[in-house]
Amino acid sequence: MNRKPKKIAIKGYYGEKNFGDDALMLAAYEITKKAFGSESIGFLCRGSSYIQKIIPDAKIFSQSIIFNDMIDIIIYGGGTQFFSFSRTSPNVTRSFLRRIVHNLRKPKHLCTKMVLIIKKINQFSFRATNQRVAAIGIGLGPFLENCSTIPDLKKLFTSMDYIAVREAQSFDLCNNWGCKNLSLNADLCYFPGLWKASEPNPHTDIEAHHIKRIGVITRDWPHTYEGDSYAEPLFEVVDKLRLAGKNIDFISFAKQSDSEWSKRLETKHETLIAWNPENDSISSFLNILSGYDAFISARYHGAVFASILGKPVVCIEVEQKLRLVSELFSNGARLWTYPFSASECLKHISDLESTYSQSVESLAHVVNEQGILTEKIVHGLRQIYMPISK
Repeated sequence: MNRKPKKIAIKGYYGEKNFGDDALMLAAYEITKKAFGSESIGFLCRGSSYIQKIIPDAKIFSQSIIFNDMIDIIIYGGGTQFFSFSRTSPNVTRSFLRRIVHNLRKPKHLCTKMVLIIKKINQFSFRATNQRVAAIGIGLGPFLENCSTIPDLKKLFTSMDYIAVREAQSFDLCNNWGCKNLSLNADLCYFPGLWKASEPNPHTDIEAHHIKRIGVITRDWPHTYEGDSYAEPLFEVVDKLRLAGKNIDFISFAKQSDSEWSKRLETKHETLIAWNPENDSISSFLNILSGYDAFISARYHGAVFASILGKPVVCIEVEQKLRLVSELFSNGARLWTYPFSASECLKHISDLESTYSQSVESLAHVVNEQGILTEKIVHGLRQIYMPISK
């Protein structure tokens, strides 16, 4: 008698037109497929049409499916899915008020929305009792002091069959909670063989230590005043780099959520290169990124892909995970910290240029190590779930 295939749902912030999350979606899918083979695998996420463009055979499960028995295994697939930030930007309040007014004009829509919100708040207790749960390549935090969701979050993670976190801070938190089958691995985007090799950048002269083209990956940061204060110093850095003969481009991994930066760049008549999954493929966007010799990045996955492409990076510490990834990269990165002095950033670029070949070598070593760690996730999933996947 043939066994009925298990249904596996990968949960994440996919389909939101964020390059980092879309890359994680593909990585989580490939890792899960390698672990489980021919099982029925789909996504618990926003049902954006472009998901099938990235993964042609992708299935999109309704968010409500998490509350019934139709899914056998839920896998939280990478990224920072559990956190709590304060909000400092007045635009956040205005946006929230606009959503309230919009929903009040549509009472039926509001009722539906409220049910989804209540379910989201109580997602840990609403989960079907027979579902098994895992998390791979996950990052936890930061959390506001006295965060009310911590007890439920702890309950969720201590009930998981398998947890592979991407950095030591998340490992320590899960370890303190008493989580079982816990391992310290890496960001899923380091899974070997995912990204097609790009053509070498003909403008890069590793031996001569020349950095000619720099990609500046910006992001809105409405959570802290300190983290949102890098804009003016960054413009000063860009002006001075251009005067020194460098070619600089601004890049957005998520244009819709980077609205403030889009306005700033438009005001200064700057061109913005932005991820557009309706027109771009992951490989075509990576080919664009591969044309730079170095990066300045306020996005975590901007730094991750800089390393994958073998490009030194200055990480802008808008949040703690930029510091963590900078420390991981060792000689391949520098950390630009608050109060974001332009001279400090320029020195970082100069340092990376003077040690360019060593920086590239350091990044290659890191990427290789991180790739080995992500491959271990496949083994970890098989070890836990192979008895039920046969």
